Amino acid sequence: MAEHATARSLHGKVVLVTGASRGIGAAAAKRLAQSGASLVINYHHNREAAEKVLREIEDSSGRGMVFQADVTRKEQVEAMVRAAREKLGAVDVLVNNAYFPFEVGQLHELSWENFHRAVEHELAAFHHCVQACLPGMKEKKAGRIIVVSTRLAQQPLAKMGAYAAAKSALESMADTMAIELGPLGIAVNVVTPAFTLTDASMIMPEAFRERVKETRPLKKHLYPEDVAGTIAFLAGDEASMLTGSHILITGGSHLQL
Repeated sequence: MAEHATARSLHGKVVLVTGASRGIGAAAAKRLAQSGASLVINYHHNREAAEKVLREIEDSSGRGMVFQADVTRKEQVEAMVRAAREKLGAVDVLVNNAYFPFEVGQLHELSWENFHRAVEHELAAFHHCVQACLPGMKEKKAGRIIVVSTRLAQQPLAKMGAYAAAKSALESMADTMAIELGPLGIAVNVVTPAFTLTDASMIMPEAFRERVKETRPLKKHLYPEDVAGTIAFLAGDEASMLTGSHILITGGSHLQL
């Protein structure tokens, strides 16, 4: 009985996951549905992949909807949150996960326009999604906002500076919102995974992937499902006193020089 109660701990909650058609977003959506939540599966381009995630959720007796929106566009985000409210109810949990392509290159060689675009996309998406979801959370005097960041925000790599800077700024926004929204009953936390094996990351050479694995004390690859479990934890009652927290999911690599 206790296990069943834990498994359905998000029953009655509505969760919006941005960028949920693949990778960490898809894994998080499926994991949150297992906990009883109704899912809003946001996607930008790949409707087929988003609908596949929804089918998997529905095949396991879950509930949800897909919605196409460019989350860097305020009006599209507002339309998505309105549609979610009409079909499922007000959003209780926002998982800010959408990925935005960026130019890879040394910072001093990047054009200002491309650098600025990387930062603007990350921050605009978060800002718009929070603003759209906030009225419903205020009504309930409760809410969870979970930001998916990257270890690069604290431990940058050469040629990944635009992404690292964007995520660092995103984390700063999240910390500030944790202070500002706490009195309203809304918690804001950050999940910080290290290099994770997704469809996108498989473009990296196998030698690199194996080297990353060997730097971890646990000597294991990191998968989207590993990150999804932490997201589900932060969405649930067990994390009720966590806000402004940054949870590292690295297999222990952050302990190494």
